[in-house]
Parts: sequence; C-alpha cells; structure tokens
Amino acid sequence: MADTPLQLQGGVVQSFPGISVVNGKIQPEPLYGHAEVISCIESALDASIVWQSLPTDRLLKLTRENQLDLIYPMGYTEERNRSLQASVWLTKDDDYFVFKTTTEPAAMPEHEHLKSKLVGVKRGSPQLDYLQNNGYQHVHQVYDYQQLLPLLNMDRVEMLAVPQPLAEQLQLEMQADPMSGSLQLYNYFTRDAGFYLSPVFASTRLEQMNQAVIACRQHTKSATGIKQKS
Repeated sequence: MADTPLQLQGGVVQSFPGISVVNGKIQPEPLYGHAEVISCIESALDASIVWQSLPTDRLLKLTRENQLDLIYPMGYTEERNRSLQASVWLTKDDDYFVFKTTTEPAAMPEHEHLKSKLVGVKRGSPQLDYLQNNGYQHVHQVYDYQQLLPLLNMDRVEMLAVPQPLAEQLQLEMQADPMSGSLQLYNYFTRDAGFYLSPVFASTRLEQMNQAVIACRQHTKSATGIKQKS
C-alpha cells in the first residue's frame, strides 16, 4: 500500500502579480511558472499542499505560529529571517523604483536625492523593509499592490517601490493607455526569494525542502527583459 502524501498548508501573498489560488490550488499561468514550481516541489516532497491567499502580515504571523507550513513567493529580508526559516533561494528577484514620465526617460537621480521623495509601497513587503532600513524619509503604505498605480497616476506619490512582476504589470497597463504617459523603471536592489517555512516544518523537513527547491529552480520563468541597471 502506497504511503499517504504529506499534507501541508501553504500561503501566497494576496494580489501578488502572476499568482492566483482557486480551490486550494495555484493556477497555471504563462509568465512566471508558479504552478510548475509548486507541482515540482510537491513531487519532490511527496506532499499535497493546500494554498490560501492572504495579506503579507497575516501570512507571516500564521507561519510563525505553525498554522501554515510554508509561504511563497517571498523575498528574503533580515527581519523575516529572524523569525522564520528561509529555504535556499529559488529565484534572484529585482526590485524597482517606478516613475511616471510624459517625456523621454531622464537619468536617474542619485540615491540620496531619492530618499527625500514620497514613495508608494505595499505594507509588509520586502520593498518597505528596504526603504525603512535605508533612510527613505517619506513612505506611503497601501494594503494591496493594485492600489499603487492609481496613486502614481494621481500624483499622490512621486514614485513606487515594487517587485519585478509588478513593475512588468504596471508597464503593460500604461502601454495599453498611450494618453496616460509611460513609466521609467530603475532596478535598485536584487534579493534572494523563495519559501519561508514554519518552525515545526523547518525542524523536520528543511534539508528535504532545500533539495526540492534546488531541483525545481529549472521551472522558474522571467516574463520580460525590463532589467535596467544604472
């Protein structure tokens, strides 16, 4: 008789671009390969994962309390690493500053000048962690990624700090409406990203999980070539 697959509870970040959950399953999409990655992880762990979509702060709390076994996709930060165990990296993710422009792209200001600008960012995100730890003086937090572009379009913030998938999504939205101008993107940071594990799950399955993540890196995808270093 075959062994019963390991039953796990997983969480994904609510409104994260390119990832959606229906009936506890991550849905396939062409750009980032999330469903393929998770299918590979389940096979490597001999596990069945039931997923739910929740706000970032809620995901972190439930995982710290062992009510979720793992969360994905998550950018790694020092603060998160102090309370949760990260897997080995699955991807190297770029963070972008996003500016609205109606003219030809200009040279990016120096970092010190950027620190005085009003920045829109998602609450609980790695991008917020970066801003807070690097001296950015004026930060406007929202609860949902989809609230960010309207803030920029209405000039309620001067720029956004977002992960690459959202930068790509915002760029496409602006291109669909030529009258609204365009976006200028500046890759300001690159971080490791992957899975955070609950204390109990990490205590028994960390080595197996890390082996699975390494084996499943082949299924990750990058949607566009927007990366622009200055």
